[in-house]
Amino acid sequence: MPSETRRGGQLTDWALPFALFFAVTVEMAPAGALEHIAKAFSSDIGTAAAGSSLYALSTAVLALPLSALAQRFNLRKTAILTAGIFTVLGLATSAAPDMSTYLILRSIQGAAHGAFFPLVLALAAAASPNNTGKATARVLLGNGCALALGVPAAEALSSLDWRIPLALASCGVLAAMICAPQPQARTTPTEMTTTGGSSGSFVPIALILAVSLAGHFSYYTFLAPLATHAGTQPSIVLAVYGGAVIIATALSGRLAGKRRLQRALIVLIAEAVIVAGAALLAGPLVVFATAALAGTCFGLLPTLMQTEILDRSLGNQTIASGAAVVAFNAGIAAGSAGGATLVGVSIQTPALIGACLLGFAAIMLAFAGRNTSAQEPAMTSSAASH
Repeated sequence: MPSETRRGGQLTDWALPFALFFAVTVEMAPAGALEHIAKAFSSDIGTAAAGSSLYALSTAVLALPLSALAQRFNLRKTAILTAGIFTVLGLATSAAPDMSTYLILRSIQGAAHGAFFPLVLALAAAASPNNTGKATARVLLGNGCALALGVPAAEALSSLDWRIPLALASCGVLAAMICAPQPQARTTPTEMTTTGGSSGSFVPIALILAVSLAGHFSYYTFLAPLATHAGTQPSIVLAVYGGAVIIATALSGRLAGKRRLQRALIVLIAEAVIVAGAALLAGPLVVFATAALAGTCFGLLPTLMQTEILDRSLGNQTIASGAAVVAFNAGIAAGSAGGATLVGVSIQTPALIGACLLGFAAIMLAFAGRNTSAQEPAMTSSAASH
């Protein structure tokens, strides 16, 4: 019996990371199968790519309102129900008879993703209320593994039929969520938001996260062309980057407790310098080194920032998670679009723009940290007077 309980607990612990792994694979896999999708529907790559754009747009626009709606219901049941809807939409998309139907279904599934992702983050925090940092890091490990492992595997399967990975990954979401954990009551005092957190609104932190991700994805979106320009193999560079993301994400929960905003500031400054180096220096060694270091920063930063957002939520964890998802998708879209606009100047320009945005995010976080520090003595003295 004890061994069965232990196995059940381990299954529950990893249900949310696996669910996110499959969900992000569903989101990103079609980007690597554009030629196959276009050929299947006798269309062009640009039209096929619109499926990914519409998916991301639906996620970004609807994550917050759907999170607000979902907060009124039982968190675990709502998350499982949303996973079921997501899976049905994924299966329907994989069976789409024509391009128009495919694009419509991808848009609707993006909306389901916008509801599902915040619910997973909120459920992870609710299931581990005394250790939000490690819970967030574990869930986001699914995100990193999807980018490093799930998407390449989906691309390989797409050579057989692009519908196969989309259907399998969609089913994986619901299968994982059936084992989702139950929310738990906090067992430590709740007078302060967390032992390592800060007081104040989560909105400024979400905005800073969006700016920092815009900087990162201005660089990352054009990492493969940058590697080609440097005379090295893009697939190897991307593998190095993905490996660094996974390792850093696995370790990030240990840093998400006390002084996490100060650590996030260090990460932002470091990545700004690293990405600037990728833009200003040349050679295969530089590309490999900066990819590994930038991947490490990307593995650390979302956990630090999203843990802070969740701990500032004051009971509104689903809405706070929705804000984090909006920040994530808005940052990705802005960084990719900004880099695409300026890549014609030179292949290094997107990385240079990314470095500037990361530097700006660091300045924003420094000011936010000063404001928080100024508020805390006032709160302490107020509490003492009572």
